[in-house]
Amino acid sequence: MNHLPSPKLLLWGIFLYLIVTNSVLSVLGYGALIDANPIFKMGIGTIFILITFAFYYKKLRIRTPEKNMFWLIAIMLFINVIIKGEYQITNYVTAIIFPVCLSCLLTNYNDSLTKHKIQKIVLLFFYIECGLSILERVLMLHLFGNAASGDETATTLESYEFRSNALWGHPLTNSALTTFLLPFILLNEEYSIKKRNLLWSLGMLSLLCFNSRMAIVCSATIYILINFKSIIHSRYKAQILLGISIITISFFYALFCTSLGGRLLNLGLYGSDSSSLARTEILEIFSCVNLKDFIFIGIPYSEIDMIQHKAGLDYLIIENPWIIFIFRYGILQTIAMFLFFIPVFKKWLNPYGNYHAIIIAIFFIIIISSSNSLAVGSTSIAQLILFAYTFSNSQT
Repeated sequence: MNHLPSPKLLLWGIFLYLIVTNSVLSVLGYGALIDANPIFKMGIGTIFILITFAFYYKKLRIRTPEKNMFWLIAIMLFINVIIKGEYQITNYVTAIIFPVCLSCLLTNYNDSLTKHKIQKIVLLFFYIECGLSILERVLMLHLFGNAASGDETATTLESYEFRSNALWGHPLTNSALTTFLLPFILLNEEYSIKKRNLLWSLGMLSLLCFNSRMAIVCSATIYILINFKSIIHSRYKAQILLGISIITISFFYALFCTSLGGRLLNLGLYGSDSSSLARTEILEIFSCVNLKDFIFIGIPYSEIDMIQHKAGLDYLIIENPWIIFIFRYGILQTIAMFLFFIPVFKKWLNPYGNYHAIIIAIFFIIIISSSNSLAVGSTSIAQLILFAYTFSNSQT
């Protein structure tokens, strides 16, 4: 460490980022601030951490992966703001710039004491998140967000259609967060096998309350892949298999005998509901565009609606982040972002070994690709970096 100040600002930033979300603040009238200035849409936690990065910048040691990302960010901002004249970059800040800044901060504050404090904050978030999701499901009522002010009523929903909103205000956002966190909890050797499985079970129950089909399937698959090798080589194989059997029976009971996870069974994994159709039908938009127009620069955000209208798809929401990135930044810039982020991911996932790193990376891409996530300003990349840092035993 380079004589850095106390990590209190970073700790407060992470607390605000995970727990004091826009959905939570909405009951206090936070929406008025968002209407007044779109920058508040990023959330006070994200803004606080970005300010912390700027405040500590001169004392931070910027490593090569992040340094290369900052060069790419500078080039992309020049292309899109100066050359193309695209000024709607708030989503780009949260999805791309924010995770790089957070990675720099975590790299410099990678001591065991700070990590232990951040782990407490992350676990506090996990308990509150899961508790709220279950409570909302029992009450059939959203406690935060628009629903809390009476804009939405659970009485119009069938029990299998109700989806908890918890801290982050949208089922897909919450389920993605939980899915990103669960593998790192399972890989934390500081916890007993019993504690890891209990936490995973709590997370899966929460996912059932969010009713996110992709997250439920991915989390269950991740659990099997992570525990496969340890089960084979463990001398407690019988006890582990017994525990897994109990969890599996409970999981299937929840699916078949209750309305939990209802979207998975009532609507199907790739059923005919509007959400699934939107992800496939939107691909027809490429029949109305010339890919040469999207090689390097892309088009202004305002013109995407025009292209959708021309393709007769203006009734759909584009739920594929890669399509939106290609449209807004072009093919080359999208590929560059993907490639330049690989060393950053590798840096944080390396402590978990190649096998687990590949599993986490693959399912991370699957989850973010199943919704418009990153393209609408999701901080999914920052979440993966934060959770990888939190449960890693290595220090730099």
